[in-house]
Amino acid sequence: MNDPTDPLREPPPRGASVPARVLVVEDNEVIRGVIRLACEQAPGVEVVAEVSDGGSAIDASRRERPDVIVLDLALPGEVQGLDVARTIRGDGLPTRILVLTGRTDDRAIFDSIRAGADGFLEKTEGVRLIADALERVARGERVFTPGQERAAVDELGRLARRQREHAQVRARLTERELEILEYLSLGLTVKQVAKRLGVSPRTIDSHVSRLYRKLGVRNRVQAVSRAAALGLIELD
Repeated sequence: MNDPTDPLREPPPRGASVPARVLVVEDNEVIRGVIRLACEQAPGVEVVAEVSDGGSAIDASRRERPDVIVLDLALPGEVQGLDVARTIRGDGLPTRILVLTGRTDDRAIFDSIRAGADGFLEKTEGVRLIADALERVARGERVFTPGQERAAVDELGRLARRQREHAQVRARLTERELEILEYLSLGLTVKQVAKRLGVSPRTIDSHVSRLYRKLGVRNRVQAVSRAAALGLIELD
């Protein structure tokens, strides 16, 4: 007998009379209400579960095996929307993913596509458009506007350039210079860095001068900012 609680069970076949099963992942009650209304207006879909955080979304996806997930990117807790999408794809679930988010930046679109999303909508869209997107995603279509696709390509280009620049700058820096850069990012003075490394302040000044030249900057703030932008250091 097919156990309905088995997370690996196959979803039931869907014919013309069987609506697509939708899992809503959204922490805002008002937006959840909009999505429910959209599902009511879309004859081919129905809401089977609603959750408000990423951990519950993953559990519900494995338990319910929905046909479509309407997924917000910004969720309470440590597990965010993109984490949910990556986990679903990693599990090999056939679930389709429609991102519905308040973010409009190119990086959000690019990251959503890379995480395996099948569509991307802004929360400001109307109920009818959300309903249409749900039906299209459920049918197996990808729902991205030409502008969103261009934005994703542009973001990919920016990331590629950043990676090339990171590699070029990183190759010019010594391990000692990177170490000093980390200390500078923590706000330590030259004297404090010198004490930690057991060298003279003049030696640290020489390293800092070379570090500035290699980064193409003139002061500590610019050095730390550029290093963080290139991914050479991480700022809290």
